[in-house]
Amino acid sequence: MLRGRRGRRHASPASCATGLTRMSPRAKSLKSARTACEAAPGQPLVLAAKELLQPRFERLTTVLTEAIAAPAEEPEAIHRLRVATRRSATAIETLASVIPTDLRQPLLRQLKKLRRACGPARDLDIQQEFYEHLLAEVETRDLAVVDLLYERVTIARDKLHPELQLALERRRKKLQRAIDDVIAHLEILRERSPDIYGSLSETACPLLSRALTRVCEQPPAQDSSPDVLHNLRIAGKKLRYACELFEPLLGADFADTLAPHLIALQDELGIYHDAEVARQNLARLRHKWKRRRHRDNWDQKPQGLFSWKELAAGLKYVTRVHSERAAQARERFLTLWPSFSTTAFRQPLEKRLQRLAHPSPPSPTAPRARAR
Repeated sequence: MLRGRRGRRHASPASCATGLTRMSPRAKSLKSARTACEAAPGQPLVLAAKELLQPRFERLTTVLTEAIAAPAEEPEAIHRLRVATRRSATAIETLASVIPTDLRQPLLRQLKKLRRACGPARDLDIQQEFYEHLLAEVETRDLAVVDLLYERVTIARDKLHPELQLALERRRKKLQRAIDDVIAHLEILRERSPDIYGSLSETACPLLSRALTRVCEQPPAQDSSPDVLHNLRIAGKKLRYACELFEPLLGADFADTLAPHLIALQDELGIYHDAEVARQNLARLRHKWKRRRHRDNWDQKPQGLFSWKELAAGLKYVTRVHSERAAQARERFLTLWPSFSTTAFRQPLEKRLQRLAHPSPPSPTAPRARAR
């Protein structure tokens, strides 16, 4: 194990070049996202809605508090908050039939603003961890430029952190009010009209079927563009979070048997996306530095200590590492796809949804023999 400059422990540096792991830990099962809800397929949707939403809202407010208090050296706090906002947003959109628009949209807006506020910090955290890994294995001639890039990202992250904490603190009260309004509405529905929106399974089956179709309707190919794979990644996230929401209906073994296939697919798409974004950012940085290197104040900046040849060589090296990571992740994803889209995930999930939509009638009990 290596220790990064900011005191964070991380895995072997070989992972940054091979792409075998993402730059941040990812959950490998849905167990951490399970709720305490014991929803039944025939349970009225109105009665189940609060049980499904409440644990997600509690988790969201908890990780928001943690993110506000966490120092910049703990990047996972921001990552957990972004994931919690996505899970909550998917749950709200999924249960939209029991939440009126004038209550649903304000809450979705607050979640979106929280997620966007965390976006730049999360991007910097990913870059920072990547450079920490890379510094341990970079070739000597490019070491100084990689160190320059690392310091540049670190300074930007430290500068952003207090602004992010203030932004999250400002959003906290508005978010809580929007959550309270939704929960209060669900409480009223439970008392007045518990049966008018149908059962939980009547909502879950068509919704999960549509989400699965969106993921599988356009099979990826070797020449699929980054935009196509990014859209597939987003559709996969929505399917995953919807499956988490309705996990009590999908079987006790869902998180251990089917979910890992979806998570593995997302992991590879995540590695690919991170590497592609980083490569594009480096291209923009190279263009910016090349254009500004003849200005009077260039020598006063850290990059001014290097010749353009040294900077260009270092940027080229880092770009090559990102390109290799993207290519390897793309290849692993395409290897996983055929089984995921057939026997490993899609077909078993479709069978479970079919059984959920058309449950077998209970077998008749044999008449008891009359006692003599």
